[in-house]
Amino acid sequence: MKKLIFAAITLLVGLTVLAGFFFSDQLGPTLTLIFEWGLVLVAVGGLVGMGYLAATHIRNIVQRKKGWIYSAVLLAAFLISMVAGFTLSLDNPFYRDLILNVQVPVETSLLAILAATLLYASLRLIRTRGWTPLTIAFMASAFFSLLFDLGLIRTASGTVGEQVVAFFQRLPLVGARGVLIGMGLGGLLMGLRFLFSINSSGGER
Repeated sequence: MKKLIFAAITLLVGLTVLAGFFFSDQLGPTLTLIFEWGLVLVAVGGLVGMGYLAATHIRNIVQRKKGWIYSAVLLAAFLISMVAGFTLSLDNPFYRDLILNVQVPVETSLLAILAATLLYASLRLIRTRGWTPLTIAFMASAFFSLLFDLGLIRTASGTVGEQVVAFFQRLPLVGARGVLIGMGLGGLLMGLRFLFSINSSGGER
């Protein structure tokens, strides 16, 4: 019974958030409240995750498992960041530089790896499925995303070329929004599937 109630609440929240995209004026205050509760839950989940991660690495150090030195470095960096966060404010230049000088290079490297991985995946996809409109579009999107994000193409300010480059740089946002909508619809379908007790084969339990 409890699982049914939780699933019904999850489904109701999902439908409300989805409806908020179409009725933002009417559901604006409700969406704000849902997002605030969601941030609190995410923060609590993050604290639980950090506690579990710290306990795991402490166990690795105590038991001298393989790679324990990396666990020690991670814990030291975590403690420095946490102490600096509690003692300094977000506006403090030292704390901001301490975080950004690590976060920005890491995020940039991950984005570069992601773009290169997508380009390689598109080549593998062409090898397995051939030259189809889908594979060509996938490879072209990965290639142009990598090309424009590298900053190799520069245009003068206020020209048509600048608008074209800005257009291609905004295209990944469309894909990201599509992924978020797909995740939302997938979550709703899973909630409906659980509520109506539908198994993976389409029959009833």
